[in-house]
Amino acid sequence: MNKIPNHFDLRSLEVFVVTAEQGGMTQSAKVLRMTQSAVSQIIAGLEDGIGVKLFDRSVRPIVLTTAGRILLERVRQILKDTKEALRETQTQERRRLASLTVAMTDSLAASLGPLLYVKLNELSGYWRFWSGLSPFHRADFLAHNIDIVFTGSNVMEDIAGVERHRVFQEPYVLIFPKDYKGDMDLHTGIKEDLPFLRISLRSAMGLRIERQLNRLRVKFPDVAEFDRAPAQATAVARGMGWGVTTPLCLLEKPDILEHIQIKQISKGAFSRQFDLLSREGSLGEIPQELAKEARNILKNDCVPVLYDKYPWLEDLFKWEDEEL
Repeated sequence: MNKIPNHFDLRSLEVFVVTAEQGGMTQSAKVLRMTQSAVSQIIAGLEDGIGVKLFDRSVRPIVLTTAGRILLERVRQILKDTKEALRETQTQERRRLASLTVAMTDSLAASLGPLLYVKLNELSGYWRFWSGLSPFHRADFLAHNIDIVFTGSNVMEDIAGVERHRVFQEPYVLIFPKDYKGDMDLHTGIKEDLPFLRISLRSAMGLRIERQLNRLRVKFPDVAEFDRAPAQATAVARGMGWGVTTPLCLLEKPDILEHIQIKQISKGAFSRQFDLLSREGSLGEIPQELAKEARNILKNDCVPVLYDKYPWLEDLFKWEDEEL
């Protein structure tokens, strides 16, 4: 078994990687907040320990030798794995909570809640999932009855000390009965014999839709409004009218997809963004981890079921790692 040489330690390897990436010891020293002399001594000690030169110092700026290039490729992965192991070790005990209360809109809870629990159940000894309209979560969050809120509204923008993580953005779409063959353009006038079915103005979603219709200067007679999106979609499926909703709301009642048709808003398209909110600094890295896992679940497990029939939808979803 080969013995690990002196000076072949993680700190020395980190200095080596930064020096290679920065193209010199002066630049590396600035990044690492060390003196150039200290960086030089660490690199020299590393070279003495392994018995090969890692940098060609006969040229300016210095360049990696063949041995240096081989080591750099390996060490990058070593440092990445080490930092991940350190992070997991440091957070494993403190991140397991006695309980965790997560609030979501109804549409998000139906698709995301169970899968999020399956993926991250080790984060807490006891989970509570609360669903409902976003505006009603505000008071419970302020009273510390809720730890995490997934929200698509702006009802908490004025609250200080809130940590916010973007999750995703989805489009608003038009839905019609499956056999409807009339006008489906929001601006040219949908036939009056197919009334507009609203989402309740008690919800942030209903208010957002109504504001956009007013902005576009399109008006429809008041016929019916529904407190929950699945009820609206069911009425549409039974030929009672048409509506504005989102893909996530339709996934709350996936069997309805066979009885409706979804159309893109061609002019005046708009969307809603979901963020994860928590009290600043109260849960360490847990909010960020929840946001990341929620995004992965929605992106890879939930939303793609719509793409086979409506491939144009894929381009209308935006995820945190893309431009929102």
